[in-house]
Amino acid sequence: FSAMADDISALYWNPAGIANLTGVTAGASTNLWFNNVTENFVAVTLPVSDKYRAGFALTLVDYGALPKSTIQQDANAGSYNANDLSFAATIAGSLTDRFSFGATAKYLQSSISDMSASGFAFDAGSRYLTDFYHMRIAMDLTNLGPDRSFSGNSLDFIANNPNVNAVRDSLSGTLNTSTYPLPLIFRIGLATDVLQGTVENQKLNMDFDFSTHSDGPEQYNLGAEYVWNDMASLRAGYAFNQDELGFGIGAGFHYKSEDFSGVIDYSFNTTKNLGGVHQISISANFP
Repeated sequence: FSAMADDISALYWNPAGIANLTGVTAGASTNLWFNNVTENFVAVTLPVSDKYRAGFALTLVDYGALPKSTIQQDANAGSYNANDLSFAATIAGSLTDRFSFGATAKYLQSSISDMSASGFAFDAGSRYLTDFYHMRIAMDLTNLGPDRSFSGNSLDFIANNPNVNAVRDSLSGTLNTSTYPLPLIFRIGLATDVLQGTVENQKLNMDFDFSTHSDGPEQYNLGAEYVWNDMASLRAGYAFNQDELGFGIGAGFHYKSEDFSGVIDYSFNTTKNLGGVHQISISANFP
């Protein structure tokens, strides 16, 4: 989707995609995952000059209340919360009418109970429009940043001192956690309108993504979007070589006037073992 995204969702897929947005755009989406896990996204883009656009996005993944077990109590020891947060600032621009680029700086925080790991990371992307069937070629790099580690009160402990002649009866300490890397992703995308204007008021967009991941195997995504009169859309796609995600479908409606345009989208993705994933998104543009 990195080559096709040219709306506010490009802040997630490829920051270069917001380079040609006009006016002020605001949007939000929610993903309803399995086991009551939710992912919420809110964002806004605005022009900073004739050739450059800025964007800001907040993403929150909430894993809900998770059952807690301890060494003393295997079950029914209460519950704890876990979440991931990202706040991102993006700048994107067009060097020519064919080539655009974008870069994102973001603050990331992962929390489990009273422990957390945080730090900064960077994304970068580009997109080029070719003469060959007006095909768009995109490349982007996501989550470039240093390793992180968790810290928090749960890592502090007090131990009895077994030495008979010890000055102190107990000793206090802190457990050290190992560092872990961010999941670095490099993605290449291709997208084009197969109909190329041969059918009035209709488009058939095809998109292919190849991505390589530092924490998993290479993945492939193939998708299609039928657009009627720039107003209604039907979509379908398949994610290859993924542990759970596979086939997905979606639909969208686009309303446009001189002073305002709005989009509402819905998608449903199947998983192999964990049920369906629902996504609802809305956005509004004020030229």
